Amino acid sequence: RRTAAARGLAEAINWSFISEKEAASAGGGAWTLANPISEDLKVMRPSLLPGLLSATRRNMDRGAASVRLFEVGRRYFADKERATIGFVLAGEKVARGWQTGKAQPFSAFDAKGEVIALLAAAGAPVGNLQNYGEASAAYHPGQSGTLRLGPKTVLAEFGLLHPSLAKQFGLTGIAVAGEIFLDAIPAKRASGFMRAPYAPPALQAVKRDFAFIVDEAVEADALVRAVRGADKKAITDVRLFDVFVGPGVDEGRKSMAVEVTLQPGEKSFLQEELDAISAAVVKAAEKLGGTLRG
Repeated sequence: RRTAAARGLAEAINWSFISEKEAASAGGGAWTLANPISEDLKVMRPSLLPGLLSATRRNMDRGAASVRLFEVGRRYFADKERATIGFVLAGEKVARGWQTGKAQPFSAFDAKGEVIALLAAAGAPVGNLQNYGEASAAYHPGQSGTLRLGPKTVLAEFGLLHPSLAKQFGLTGIAVAGEIFLDAIPAKRASGFMRAPYAPPALQAVKRDFAFIVDEAVEADALVRAVRGADKKAITDVRLFDVFVGPGVDEGRKSMAVEVTLQPGEKSFLQEELDAISAAVVKAAEKLGGTLRG
């Protein structure tokens, strides 16, 4: 007879194994047990999603209207193990109410927000991340993406689950998910054991809004990165706050508006300095084919 501690250990170990069918949904597993405890616990998982999706289905089968699950664990490949954070958001993001109306589902943007928050907490340089669209087959191709440092270093993927995968796990409605690959996050440079205390800037930040007309194919992430790079010293934040397609904008084009935060250092900005930064922002957008909206 196993003790409670032994049973808990067995359950923790079993969590690293999934069925062959579940492994196939994640692209196949590299390691299969010859004598598994169960056929459902036969393959060392190449993804955290199958276990999370199974747990999501069990919760929803028992009447849960909103499911938000995560796991910190390892994925197993032929040559290595990868430390990973996985999560699933399914069901209602916001319950129905007199202020909000109908219940609201999760979206791919919710998954992206969670991924960025987790990467920031893990120490990743989120300001340097680039958004690419090539997520794995587990995700909807039009509503998913990856966050990378350069074209090859993938730190995370996220998005709406592919309908066929959601159906395979018996999920109805919208479900989004993400995986953060902890071993891909670059190590921080050694800087001692103590973190310097936060010191707010002595001078108030300045905010400027810019609206650009760009081709519909231009991604928001590309515009934000271009504007942020216009003056890396003065510009501390760039935030997209509006996208418009319609009257006044030519077909095949769209308007994207960004809020740019400028932080003065030792002295307040002179008008000439603000004009120069604004000109640099416009020039950066022009490199993407954008024009300043009148």
